[in-house]
Amino acid sequence: MSFSKTSRNIRLQGDNILVAQCERADGESFADSTLNLDTCLGNIDGSFKWGEKDYSLTARDVSLEGTVLSGDLERASGGSYKHSSVNLDDCIENHDGQLRCKA
Repeated sequence: MSFSKTSRNIRLQGDNILVAQCERADGESFADSTLNLDTCLGNIDGSFKWGEKDYSLTARDVSLEGTVLSGDLERASGGSYKHSSVNLDDCIENHDGQLRCKA
């Protein structure tokens, strides 16, 4: 299930920290949670790539609208940037109140 269905106040802190209040397994309480997106999202030639790391080192103008992360990512050749976006619901989950990358 997508993390956004069980989370509220979803936002981005800086260029790479996802912050949300996530529903716990009891279905009644919420926990504050953060996830460093650099641990599971990288930049491959100007495109976001799940399973890679440290996209924020080569990104600029990063923003979050709903669950869609967007930014300009540096191309492998260096110097030029490509606009890219990714839906965080694709690979982020809420596990008992904690955000985490899906394995």
